Amino acid sequence: MSYTVFLASGFKVTFTTHEKSPFLNKSKQWKSLIGNKGYFTIWIVSLFTTLAVLFIAGLYLCYNESRTNGTVLNDFVLANIEPKDVSTLLFSITWVCILGGLPILLRTPDRAMKIFWGISIMGLTRCIVMYLVPLDPPIGIIPLRDPFVEGAFYDNKVLVKDLFFSGHTSNMVLLTLFMDIKWVKIVFAFASVSVGYLLMVQHVHYAIDIIAAPFFAYLAYRLATTIAERLVSKYNLPPSNPTQ
Repeated sequence: MSYTVFLASGFKVTFTTHEKSPFLNKSKQWKSLIGNKGYFTIWIVSLFTTLAVLFIAGLYLCYNESRTNGTVLNDFVLANIEPKDVSTLLFSITWVCILGGLPILLRTPDRAMKIFWGISIMGLTRCIVMYLVPLDPPIGIIPLRDPFVEGAFYDNKVLVKDLFFSGHTSNMVLLTLFMDIKWVKIVFAFASVSVGYLLMVQHVHYAIDIIAAPFFAYLAYRLATTIAERLVSKYNLPPSNPTQ
């Protein structure tokens, strides 16, 4: 806001004042986290909730492989796609996006809390839905190998019944929804579509697994955003600047 003062001599002087930004910058965000005991506690609880959900989801997916009540779907989309092994390409796209995207999304504590809750909600939702909709692998499946995930969460097992809905696709869409940098968001959107298509090329998922994934991702995004924003507002903390 500017103020102009006319002096008796005929000169005028303009003063400009700047309104205080409603946002906290990145460094002040982390200082607020460390300096606010209640905020820090709930942030840590959110983090450990995510780690616990990932552990539980890993145990469930291993159990899910032993279920014998699954159904093989007659998928006309897969029937028209010749199965090919595209594991390397899938692995590359997925992990480049995850390793490149998470540092951006976790750069402030309030954004990190949204990601924590998004991952937690997604993990629990997948376990529940997979239990309610047991499926057997598609015809012509070429098992997707991911040495890191298999070793960290799946007891070195290769999963083939990790089906409805697609975890790879839903997690990619979730990262896309949370991304706040426009050009990166566009790249992630294209990567999400590519991952979904490649999963069908390898016959790792039914078409319905891929189609349903974005809807569940959006649900997780909305719920996580609501939870995180309410937790942040509880401690009277303004959000971080979205341009940072």
